[in-house]
Amino acid sequence: MAILPYKTFKTKNGNDVLIGTPSISDSAELLAVAKRIMTESKHLLTQGDEFQFTVEMQEKRIRDFTDHPDGLLLVAKIDGKIVGMTDFKVGGRRRIAHHGMLGLSFVPEYTGKGLGRLLMNELISWAQANPRVEALRLEVHSKNTPAVTLYEKLGFKIEGRQIKGIKFDDDSYDDVLTMVLFV
Repeated sequence: MAILPYKTFKTKNGNDVLIGTPSISDSAELLAVAKRIMTESKHLLTQGDEFQFTVEMQEKRIRDFTDHPDGLLLVAKIDGKIVGMTDFKVGGRRRIAHHGMLGLSFVPEYTGKGLGRLLMNELISWAQANPRVEALRLEVHSKNTPAVTLYEKLGFKIEGRQIKGIKFDDDSYDDVLTMVLFV
């Protein structure tokens, strides 16, 4: 089972942040935070009005992660409130079960505080200790410079680019970068 107990870290501005695996009792809050992030962020694929999860679906999602030996769901909490999250799960077929995709997101007022690095370091440490996980992959908008810079500092390499992979409501585009870290 992929469950990491909460550990305390410090943000760049000295706030305590707890990072660990959420419990089923966190489902409603995690759902609300995810919806808010999808509504307010321009860097996610899913937009808030497209997000149709229910609390029951979120509970199942948490159970799926905690029951899966090669998947991990982590949240960051400040002052007892979820402010960010990351998730990773390996591919579902044997030939791709050595790598998988990850996601990382925060509520807007907590970006730039070092939470991404803290969450990613926990995910990378977990992956390095898991003999079945060989690579972490992610997709990121090319114009999301802070995220691309963080991933590069953590050792991720760009392995592909989808030209005009994202189309915004105003008919502008952004490329999507695929990045990988071999652990």
